[in-house]
Amino acid sequence: MEMEAAEFINGARFVRLRCRARRGKYLAADVDGRHVCLSGQRGVHNAVWAVEPAAGGADGPPFVLLRGAYGRYLVASDLQAGTGPAHGVLAAQVDLFCSPPPPGTLWQAVPRQGGFVVRSGNGRYLRANGRYLRWRRAVTAAGDNGSSMMQWDIEDVPIRMTRPCILDPICQMKHLRRSPPTESEVAREIRYARVDADGSVSEEEWRTMQLHTHNLMQLRLTLACCMGVSRDVTRTTLCVRAGCYGQLSPLLIDLPIGNNPIDLVVVYHGTPGQQHGF
Repeated sequence: MEMEAAEFINGARFVRLRCRARRGKYLAADVDGRHVCLSGQRGVHNAVWAVEPAAGGADGPPFVLLRGAYGRYLVASDLQAGTGPAHGVLAAQVDLFCSPPPPGTLWQAVPRQGGFVVRSGNGRYLRANGRYLRWRRAVTAAGDNGSSMMQWDIEDVPIRMTRPCILDPICQMKHLRRSPPTESEVAREIRYARVDADGSVSEEEWRTMQLHTHNLMQLRLTLACCMGVSRDVTRTTLCVRAGCYGQLSPLLIDLPIGNNPIDLVVVYHGTPGQQHGF
């Protein structure tokens, strides 16, 4: 269902952004956990973005944060893009380490020609690429030049009524690589903690472990053994926290390919913590 601007800001909890110039292509969190891309795989979790209200927005519609499948936030970075207009920068996924959030992580949906342009707090507009070179999947942010590649349809994603658990099927974006990642490509340090009874995460409770796979099922089982909750694993949800100011996000897909450390939080069903990120 496509949405009005006010609904996008005030009513939606989860959305998809579809490029109007490249029908069937959606903004997606790429499998490296750092970049964003265009994907034709509409039904995967990578193409769904959680909407978080943010302060600001005096000039036009309110601002929001857009949080992806790996718990990280969409940003118009300061890195020069290799595609698109010469003044464009990379759109990426970042952790949230400060409050208030950086301007590049704040977004407004502004109606235009039956769709929307999505403008960042630093004045750049989300832009698809590949109008002529259709294999290009990059998404950038650039100054407004009226291009149709900056126009998006916003689709509301219904809220899931059941809690995620270990038995759920994994619906994730297929890798474009020919072979599975090697152990050296996915080995990383994991920090993990339990949610306290009041729904908070105590900074003194973090523990670390080494993981040599990006497979979600193996991660769930390994972490359950480390925490001594193997018998209760079906009554817990594994969440990722991207930065000390990031909201908890249920981890529903394999870990991103790479060696970057990740913070994980175990939430027990029936506790205040289950309200976070759901």
